[in-house]
Amino acid sequence: MKGEINDWSFYSLGDHAFVFALEAKMDGLILQKIKNLNEFISAKNIIGIFDIIPSYHTLTIVYDITTFLSVTQSASEQLLYFCNNIITDFENTLIAKNNIKSIIYKVPVCYEKCYGLDLENISLKNKISCAEIIQIHTAFEYVVYSIGFLPGFTYMGTVNDKIKIDRLHKPRTEVMAGSIGIAGLQTGIYPTNSPGGWQIIGRTPWKIFDPHPTKLAKFKVGDRVQFYAISKQAFETLNENH
Repeated sequence: MKGEINDWSFYSLGDHAFVFALEAKMDGLILQKIKNLNEFISAKNIIGIFDIIPSYHTLTIVYDITTFLSVTQSASEQLLYFCNNIITDFENTLIAKNNIKSIIYKVPVCYEKCYGLDLENISLKNKISCAEIIQIHTAFEYVVYSIGFLPGFTYMGTVNDKIKIDRLHKPRTEVMAGSIGIAGLQTGIYPTNSPGGWQIIGRTPWKIFDPHPTKLAKFKVGDRVQFYAISKQAFETLNENH
């Protein structure tokens, strides 16, 4: 199945999922439309749909073949009909035109060199002081564009050009949970200890991922994050109490 209507395209993804897509780029307005469509479809509680996954410019719908599709008509025809109707109905509603409020998180970060492992490397390569890197990194609100790689890993943007940096040529075998990294124009938080190639500039004492089924990831797509600097002593205190 493959089709288009207005700015939207849609296509099958395997035999039990399909995707709504807008222009493939990292853009706040595009993500807002994805969030709005997510809210619109979620509110319908459609039988047979058991997961809706938003990302940068796509919304993936995962469905149960036996309850979502009828055996009397081809799957491709049914999906095409569904997608056309959903987008038409969606764009005729207020939800398509309104901004859905995002949660804004103020996240504490210790940028001391014991946690900001790559601050000096970024400073040398970008010809900017460590203090300026911290000032710039904490000056903006970042949008959570995607969750992935690890459960709860946040892909956020957009990083200022002055502090953007490529991934490490050789990834580390272990990056500590809570580490704040930069890769290209994105910044993110490692939710658990894991290998990783992002350039690390600090660490938050917040617990980003909790396997408890009612908590899981701290953030969701569309949330906004602003970092603020804390001392090593404050980090240790918050880490003990968090």
